[in-house]
Amino acid sequence: MKHLITFFLLTLVGISAQAQETGSVTNGKAVYDYWCIYCHGESALGPLPGTASLQVKYNGAIPALLEERTDLAAEYIRVVVRTGLYGMPITRQVEVSNSELEDIIAYLTRNNNR
Repeated sequence: MKHLITFFLLTLVGISAQAQETGSVTNGKAVYDYWCIYCHGESALGPLPGTASLQVKYNGAIPALLEERTDLAAEYIRVVVRTGLYGMPITRQVEVSNSELEDIIAYLTRNNNR
């Protein structure tokens, strides 16, 4: 019986972890467009600051537009969003909730090679 309970609990933890990693791509696009696109997008005048910075950093080896990337890891996105990086500010949970962050992650990793 003890093994059955342990198996059940581990199964629940696995399902819960999988659910946390699976966000809504559609909502992720909407949240990305609300919070991120103003730095990580392009305008008629050229790349915006976040995109321009990534163009310099990667020198064309990797797409500067985050939406075109196929190599972004979920944990990397979480860390950068919550702690900031270089010129990117920290994004607090009162601005982008954990659920919304998971949706952004789902959106940005939708084209990853699996």
